[in-house]
Amino acid sequence: MNSRDRILAVLAGKPIDRIPIMEMGIDWSVVKGLGYRSYLKMIEGMALDGVSVNQMLYVLGWRRWVIPHLKYYVDEWGVKSRMTGELLPIPVGHPIPTPDHLTGFKPPRPEKSPLIKAVRHVRRRFPDRAVAVLSRNDFAASWYLCGMDVLMMSYVDSPEFVDTLSDMVSEYYCELFRLCIRAGADVIYLTDDYAFKTGTLMSRGHFERFILPWLTKGVRAIHDAGGLCIKHTDGNISGILDLIVGTGIDGIGPLEPAAGNDLVQLRKSLGDGIAVVGNIDVDLLSRGSRDEVVDVTESLVNEFGLEGGLILSSGNTITASVKPENFKAMVDTGRAAQ
Repeated sequence: MNSRDRILAVLAGKPIDRIPIMEMGIDWSVVKGLGYRSYLKMIEGMALDGVSVNQMLYVLGWRRWVIPHLKYYVDEWGVKSRMTGELLPIPVGHPIPTPDHLTGFKPPRPEKSPLIKAVRHVRRRFPDRAVAVLSRNDFAASWYLCGMDVLMMSYVDSPEFVDTLSDMVSEYYCELFRLCIRAGADVIYLTDDYAFKTGTLMSRGHFERFILPWLTKGVRAIHDAGGLCIKHTDGNISGILDLIVGTGIDGIGPLEPAAGNDLVQLRKSLGDGIAVVGNIDVDLLSRGSRDEVVDVTESLVNEFGLEGGLILSSGNTITASVKPENFKAMVDTGRAAQ
C-alpha cells in the first residue's frame, strides 16, 4: 500500500499494512527545528502519509511575501484576524456584528479560493499521498462573521438571523468542498470546534437546531463529490457525539485526551463504521520526555493493530510549543511499533 491507500483504507474500515500518520498542521518552528527547509520537504523526509493543503496558503503567491510582515490580516470574507507566533491567526474583527449588517453582504466566490490552487499544487507534488483540506463548515464560519457572543445570543433572540447566516456560509463551503475534491483533494477535515474541555459550548438542543442540519449538509456534499470527511473538534463532545457520528462522517478527530477522549474506548463504542484520529497529547509532546512519548505512542498503536481504524496524530496540531524531537519520536515510534 502507498500512503494514500492507507489513509483511504482506514477511513473505509479496511485492513492496512501499517497505521498511517497525518497531522492537520505543523508549526513552522517545528519544521525548522527538525532541519527541514519547508513543510513539503518535511512530508517527504518524515514519510508522512497525508498532506495538509492549508499550510501551502502561506507559501504560494502573494501571501508568501506579505503575511510574515503583517500584524493583522483581513480574509476574503472581511474577517479581521491577528497574526500570532502560531500557525493559525485569531479572529478579532467581524463584518456582520448585527443582523442589520447581513443586508447586502456578499460572500466571496468559492471558485476564487486559493485553496483550489494549493490542492492542485500538492496533488501534483504528492500523487501517492492523501491530500487533505481543513475547512470551517457552518458554526465556525458563522461566528467568525458575527462574533461568538452575537451568534450564541442569536440562538435565543434572533434564530432567523442564524438560519440565514448558516444558509449563506453553507452554500459557499459545500461548493468549495466540491471544487477542492475535483482538484484532487481526498479528505476534507471539518474543523469547527464545539466544546470546552468540560462540555459543549451550546446545549444539545441548540446543537440539533442550529448546527446539525448544516453539518449534515456539509458531510453529504463531501460524499456526493467523491471525498471523505473527518470531523475535528476540540473539547469534550460526549453529549453530542452520537449526533455528529449520525451525519455519516468517515472519521473523527483529532480529539484531546485532556478532555476525556480515549480513542481506544471510543473506537469500541463506535464500532468499525468510523475511524478515529489522534491522539497523542499536545501537552505531552510539548513538556514530556522522549521516553514518555514513545511509551504512549507504542501503547496506542499496539491497541489498534493492523485491522484499521486509527490514523495516528497528535491530539490537535503540532503547535510551536511542541519539542521537535518529541514529534519525531511520535512518528518514528508509530511506524516502528507495528
